[in-house]
Amino acid sequence: MNLAKNSKVLDIGTGFGAMAILLAINGLNVITGQPEEDPDQNKHEENHGEHQETYHHEHHELRNHQGYSLDWEENAKTVGVENQIKFQQLSIQNLPFSDNYFDGLFMYDTLQHVKNKQTSLNDCIRVIKPSGLICVIEWNEKSIKADYEKHGFKIDYIDPKDFLKREDILIETHPGEYVNIFIIRKI
Repeated sequence: MNLAKNSKVLDIGTGFGAMAILLAINGLNVITGQPEEDPDQNKHEENHGEHQETYHHEHHELRNHQGYSLDWEENAKTVGVENQIKFQQLSIQNLPFSDNYFDGLFMYDTLQHVKNKQTSLNDCIRVIKPSGLICVIEWNEKSIKADYEKHGFKIDYIDPKDFLKREDILIETHPGEYVNIFIIRKI
């Protein structure tokens, strides 16, 4: 993606830190963040049914991660990049950064959980430098269908082009076996 070492990047949706750690390992200065936990949020999420929420959380967060910590900071220490990552509580709909602040912005399995995708994506574009990029990674339709057939929960297929109708950006789609990668650039 041609980001120079020491570039400033934002990882939205920290989770257990996989994306932030990967970015830090590659020599980037990372701010990672997510909203404060809302105790009422677990009662119902926009894209996941109430009756499936507990199972979804356990499956989505824990599958294939046995033996690994769900604490991003502990995971960052394990690989020695904790000093390159700073955590900050934030709202994707109103990012607390100035215009053109970041060289890159990354979201892995995040956008599907955002209520106002259009507002959020537009704010992400605002904080990216003219030469910067936004990388959105979301499950593809094949993975969504397989999860529904196997586990009975449904998430929406996400394509940023459905929410961004702007003349000043370019969106590249890179389909993968399980996920699609969308690269958004200012033009």
